[in-house]
Amino acid sequence: MDRTHPAAGADDALAGRAIEALTSLARQTRVRGRGTPAEATEPVDFADLAAQVLTSVAANLGGVDALLAGRPGSWEADLVRQLIERYAGEEQMLAWRTEPYRLHLSADDVFADFGISQLYDADLDAAIEAASADGLSDEQADAVGARETAIEALYQQDRDAYAAAYLDVARDWLAKRGLTTGVELVRTDYDHRGYSQNRQPEWNVVNDALDEHARRNTPLPQTGALPDWSNGTPADAIRTAGRTYAERVDQAAAGEATS
Repeated sequence: MDRTHPAAGADDALAGRAIEALTSLARQTRVRGRGTPAEATEPVDFADLAAQVLTSVAANLGGVDALLAGRPGSWEADLVRQLIERYAGEEQMLAWRTEPYRLHLSADDVFADFGISQLYDADLDAAIEAASADGLSDEQADAVGARETAIEALYQQDRDAYAAAYLDVARDWLAKRGLTTGVELVRTDYDHRGYSQNRQPEWNVVNDALDEHARRNTPLPQTGALPDWSNGTPADAIRTAGRTYAERVDQAAAGEATS
């Protein structure tokens, strides 16, 4: 079977550096029985080192499937998959990462799924309508305008608070599964800088399981409680608790007035 040069189809410089590094690694030696009469120098166990390298690369990419996505049905891919799965196993993959785990999160998307964005939109629309009413005095116009601004600011505050809490839950989940390299949160909310570029998470089994766990176990800033689906959506539970955006803004204003 004809073969192309090993670097063909890839970045020649990167492939060349990888070959150089692996060749240097293969030339290393190790000492057996150091300090004993049987002390001897021998070549490193390159097969083990190569398995470590491939496993860590797969872990950094998000799993074996991501590593082999270029041609997953080839016999080479099958052998690489067997090697990594026998060496580390898919469930232990996180422990082999050498890069931080990149966690993509759009609080907007979560809030939309929970019905919270719709709750916010309804309260904001009502505030905007009130601000545009005819016959308002200057004092009344200022008051309704301030209420509209406060609702908008509260939603932004909730997104940031939810993202921070989600990250804490995710860190704990990942650490329990062997991750030691830390977590980087990539915000993909609609108005975040670089939204179009950032909104490209590499979804895999770990990401799916992590997102499901974090959504269930991250307290909502609106109530301080976990999402409640028992009587509808979490937004319905927020309404029942009297913690809509309009209610929270009015509660805060009442508290300031009595302090």
